[in-house]
Amino acid sequence: MRSTISFLVIIMLSGCGDGITLYSAKGTILLENGNPVTQGTIECESIDNSKKLNASATIKKDGSFELETMGKKGIVAGKHKVTLIEPAGNSDLPLNQQPKPQFNTKYRSYDTSDLTITIIPNETNNLNLKVAPAR
Repeated sequence: MRSTISFLVIIMLSGCGDGITLYSAKGTILLENGNPVTQGTIECESIDNSKKLNASATIKKDGSFELETMGKKGIVAGKHKVTLIEPAGNSDLPLNQQPKPQFNTKYRSYDTSDLTITIIPNETNNLNLKVAPAR
């Protein structure tokens, strides 16, 4: 039993040192009129990294976010495609009180979004994105 537990601990720890370096990346998402996107999620998929690592963050009421990868603060270096996800509706609220879409639906898919970011190692990586409003 003891050797089984030791073996499992070794396997779990081996995934932590997989050679992936993460870099800090914070920013804001604003609508074209300058108002912040006040809720939702930003997701980024690496274009340059063969592992296709995704990073994500919750968008705060002031439009700010800080990206995380696999539960750790930061994102891999290189170019990334970006998508935005609107928050889910609340089944406890009537239809007229559901969250209103804030941004254009084209940002919901990597295939249709024109948003990209580039993360530069050892830089501040302060990202400011402007998006078209919902129609």
